[in-house]
Amino acid sequence: MPLVFHWGGPRHGETDEVPAHLLASAVLVYDGPRWYGVYQRFEPPRLQDTPEGPAEVWIVRE
Repeated sequence: MPLVFHWGGPRHGETDEVPAHLLASAVLVYDGPRWYGVYQRFEPPRLQDTPEGPAEVWIVRE
């Protein structure tokens, strides 16, 4: 599963494994139950080194 690094918003600085089919869109929507948020792919695409490995950076969309 691809790794996503969150920039801004409720998950700032956290890394998550996200199923590839959820990354097919330009936006990534989290709808709870713990929190809500909408993230979009950083342009131009960028990777961030994390303890879990390289992760694609997605930024909060406000």
